[in-house]
Amino acid sequence: MDITALLTSAGINIAICAVLLSLYSILRKQPSNASVYFTRRLVPEPVKRSDPFCLERFVPSASWITRAWQATDEEILAVGGVDAVVFMRIVVFSASRKLLWTGNAAQAYPCRITGSIYNWKCKRRFKMEYKSITKMRLAHITGSPPKPSHFTVLVRGIPWSPDHSYSDSVEKFFSTYYPASYVSHQMVYDSGTVDKLMKDAEKMYRKLKTIEPHCTDISMPCCLCGGTTHSFKVLDNEAESVKSKTSVDGLQPTQREKECPAAFVFFRTRYAAVVAAQVLQSSNPMLWVTELAPEPHDVYWSNISIPYKQVWLRKIAILLGAIVFMFVFLVPVTFVQGLTQLDQLSHTLPFLKGILKQKYMRQLVTGYLPSVILMLFLYAVPPTMMLFSAMEGNVSRSERKRSACIKVLYFTIWNVFFVNVLSGSVISQLSVFSSVRDIPTQLAKAVPTQATFFTTYVLSSGWASLSCEVIQLFALLCNVFSKFILRSKEEASSYCALNFPHHTEIPRLLLFGLLGFTCSVMAPLILPFLLVYFFLAFLVYRNQILHVYVSKYESGGQFWPIVHNTTIFSLVLTQIIALGVFGIKEAPIASGFTIPLILLTLLFNEYCRQRFSSLFTRSPAQVLIEMDRQDEQWGRVEEIYNQLRSAYCRFPIIPQDLSMAGSTRHLSMAGGTRHREDKESSQDPESLKPGNQPAVHHIS
Repeated sequence: MDITALLTSAGINIAICAVLLSLYSILRKQPSNASVYFTRRLVPEPVKRSDPFCLERFVPSASWITRAWQATDEEILAVGGVDAVVFMRIVVFSASRKLLWTGNAAQAYPCRITGSIYNWKCKRRFKMEYKSITKMRLAHITGSPPKPSHFTVLVRGIPWSPDHSYSDSVEKFFSTYYPASYVSHQMVYDSGTVDKLMKDAEKMYRKLKTIEPHCTDISMPCCLCGGTTHSFKVLDNEAESVKSKTSVDGLQPTQREKECPAAFVFFRTRYAAVVAAQVLQSSNPMLWVTELAPEPHDVYWSNISIPYKQVWLRKIAILLGAIVFMFVFLVPVTFVQGLTQLDQLSHTLPFLKGILKQKYMRQLVTGYLPSVILMLFLYAVPPTMMLFSAMEGNVSRSERKRSACIKVLYFTIWNVFFVNVLSGSVISQLSVFSSVRDIPTQLAKAVPTQATFFTTYVLSSGWASLSCEVIQLFALLCNVFSKFILRSKEEASSYCALNFPHHTEIPRLLLFGLLGFTCSVMAPLILPFLLVYFFLAFLVYRNQILHVYVSKYESGGQFWPIVHNTTIFSLVLTQIIALGVFGIKEAPIASGFTIPLILLTLLFNEYCRQRFSSLFTRSPAQVLIEMDRQDEQWGRVEEIYNQLRSAYCRFPIIPQDLSMAGSTRHLSMAGGTRHREDKESSQDPESLKPGNQPAVHHIS
């Protein structure tokens, strides 16, 4: 390990962290930056704040660290939902693993005993976490109020008939085969242009809400037609904004032509909806395809209209595209590895020999630049994978983000770990796998050579990225440009709400966990840097969840199985590397103890999959039936049915009775949204408790 290059990188990144964190503690106190650092508090109702000048606002402080540390899991759950709590559990669990391994690494040899003890402790802790999160997911299902998604099934692949519309086919099919549980349905319509207009109208509405409501009615002759013009009036509520009522036929004259072969079907009970979603509806698996519908705010409307027969073709094409993109990325990774090998770099670029002779430049090029350049290239990966996941045909935003998370994870593990470990030319990388028996030995020899690069990557992509995350550089620049260049008086948070980027942060956490596992065998110096990273991540992400990010939708902890699978893979890979280390040291007894350890890890993975994994994909019938009985006892059935009428409304500002079809079997195509008066929005954002925040309504 090159200690001088490592110290150079550590000094630069520590300086960047200290400067950015101090700057954040000052910027967050400025009233003009409230829309950047308190977005979640100001999104429901933008408020203009004019705090008096105070010298304390320009002095760095650690008050935000204290608030983030004192926040409880209940507050995180109330603010960000189950997904936020699961993410913080990932951070705590990763830190505890590194702390446990750091203590074991300091013990005496032999490594096989330490590895066995650590492996047992890690699996025991992992099982406890899996069990705890599973209970949290079940509590989320049973403790939440009745949701429309519990009673709704998304049907795709509806067969076309020249004699009937898609709507008539759905009603006939489910009335015939589910007569006791079928309530009604709602068709999906192709309306891309209308969707764009509705989003523009929503943005304009949020902008007009910031106008002062004190307006006088001024009339003056128009210079063009001679009539009178009137100033704008801000209405008291949204119900007054629509006075006229139009029939459905007048609103959609070609409604049948715009129908898509997809519909939301509503059932009387949760159990009936689950049964209909999991049963094969037809002898042709490509027709009448059913699945549980996502939450209304989670629906990805542009993908629902995709014909189901195209979905499998899209997935294959996206898989091939992701693989091609993964191999194309070998070019920047190879370039980055060239910077770590100065002899080859000087031979390829002779004009750099004079510069590289300087000691500081050599340390900068080998210790700091490679990780920074690779990190900059990796910034293009999450948006690309998110685009791939959207093109796959996922019908929910959470599923799209989960798919992107898996793609980013595979991409980073391959390019950051394996390609760098097996660095050199592409031919030499492929030649490593010519013999399967040599894989443990090759990994045991290659991992220590890249320990310096991995440690500097943790410093650059971990420490520095957390500082950039907390300061929200892009949002800050946009806010400064809007207020001081464009002289805009509206708050940016009135039309911009950030959702937590699980697809970028979870892969980074899991990659660092993989690096900690694999490097701890031969290069344990990386562990203290990882511990500092996870401690900073605990504070930064808690602060961001409490103040910045808005939970628009929730997956109910669906990201935890990804964490489980990656952790098991990291454990097995570490044990394979340990097997190679024992082979190099010619310790057959230690190798003999390591092989059963690998088998026990795989058996533990299978146990967890059988014990817990099913609860993340299916809901237990016992819980659903008990919840249905409680609804009947408490008399909430009619309330639930009324809620279903306006739940899956793509265009909520259309009055509800515009879309009623007259038949009791059809639910409305649109409905009114409910907006609350946010009385707490005029208070200081720091004084509001996370659990008492008003709900934020978004248009899907």
